[in-house]
Amino acid sequence: MHNRNLAYVNTRNQTSFEEDPFDLGLGFSQGMTTMCHARALELYAEELVSQHATYECEEYRLDLENLPEDKQSELTRLFLESIDREFESEAIHGNDFSIENDYTCALLAMLKDNNAETRERLAEVTRKNIIIWYEKSLQKILNDACESYLCYTNQESGLRCHQDEDHGDFVWSKA
Repeated sequence: MHNRNLAYVNTRNQTSFEEDPFDLGLGFSQGMTTMCHARALELYAEELVSQHATYECEEYRLDLENLPEDKQSELTRLFLESIDREFESEAIHGNDFSIENDYTCALLAMLKDNNAETRERLAEVTRKNIIIWYEKSLQKILNDACESYLCYTNQESGLRCHQDEDHGDFVWSKA
C-alpha cells in the first residue's frame, strides 16, 4: 500500500507544461500565484489522505482532528495562502468572543511581559483559534482529497465508475 501512495503523490505532482498544446510557455505570471497555492493545498491534502486516512465501507475517511498538530498547521497555512491571506479578523478569536477568551488573555499577558514564553503562548492560541474558525473549510478540503484519492486508487486497480441503472448510485466495477 505504501508504494501505491508514493506513486499516487508522484503522479499528482507532475505538471503538464511539457506537453503544451496551446504553446503558452512558462513565461506568463498573471494569476499564477493563486493557482499555485491552490494546487499546493490540493496536493498536500491528498498526501495527508495517502498517509493518514482510513479505508472503510469502500471510502477513505480523514478527520481534521485526527491529524497531528504539525499537519493541521501546515494544512491551515496552505489554506490561508490559497485565499491570498485574506482571512477574517474574527478567526483569531476562534469561536469564543467572550471578554476573557484565550486570545485576549494571551495578548494581554504578552503586552504586560513581552518574553519568549508569552509570545509563544499567543502564537499557539492564535494558531489553534484559526484552525477552529476554518475547521469546516479544512474538513471539506480533506473530504474532497479523500474522494480524489479513492478515484485514483480504484482506477489504478482497474476499476471504472458507472451509474447503477436501478438505484442511480455510482458504483465501481471491473471494466
